[in-house]
Amino acid sequence: MSTEEVKMPDELPEQVSQGVRNTEGNIRRIVIDRQACIGAQSCVVVAPGLFQMDDQNLAYVVDPDSHDEETILMAAQSCPVLAIHLFNKDGKKIFPEI
Repeated sequence: MSTEEVKMPDELPEQVSQGVRNTEGNIRRIVIDRQACIGAQSCVVVAPGLFQMDDQNLAYVVDPDSHDEETILMAAQSCPVLAIHLFNKDGKKIFPEI
C-alpha cells in the first residue's frame, strides 16, 4: 500500500464522484463528472465493482481498487460523453487527453 499523497486536480467540476486508488500505478484518482453523465451505464458493464448507478441513473465511484488499470481505462473509454476522468498521483489528467 502506498503512503504517497495523491494531489487533488485543480480542474474538477462541481458535481463529481471520485475515488483515490490505494495501489501503485499510473491511475491514482478516478473522477466522474456527474453533470456530464447521461446514464449510458457502459462504465458499470465494463467495471461493475468500480462504478454503480444511483437513483437518478448517474454513475458514481464505489471501489477504486476493485479493478486493474487496464479495466479502469477501458471503462473510462467506454463512456460516450467522456464523463470519467483519470488522474495520476501528481494530479495530471491522463484521460481524456487534453
